[in-house]
Formats: sequence, C-alpha cells, structure tokens
Amino acid sequence: MPRTLAATITRKTRSKIQIEISKQNFEAFCDAIGLYRREFLEALDSSERDHRAGRVTKRKSLQGLIS
Repeated sequence: MPRTLAATITRKTRSKIQIEISKQNFEAFCDAIGLYRREFLEALDSSERDHRAGRVTKRKSLQGLIS
C-alpha cells in the first residue's frame, strides 16, 4: 500500500510546482519516486562510466530525452 507523504507547496506557476518536504520524509520520498530501484541505480552507474570514458552528449533540456 502506498505511503502518504506530507509536503507543502511553496511556489506554483503555470508550468511548475515547487514543494517542500521534511528531512525525516526525504528517504520515504526518494523511495516513493523510485530512486532506490535497482534499475535506476544501475542506470546511474552506467552513466557515470560513460562520463568517465568521455562519452558525453551536451543537452539543453531533459525534454529531448523523453520526446
């Protein structure tokens, strides 16, 4: 069952929402969005190896990766 996390909206615009979470909830937040998943951690390791080897592509935005 998903866990409910407390967060406060500190700023809201048409295209962005800025939230604030407590230090105590940070680990639960990372877990909820998948930052501890094995696949994500393996992707980070692979990315770091590519960066060290010089296989880097400059991007202006992450939008190009998902579109």
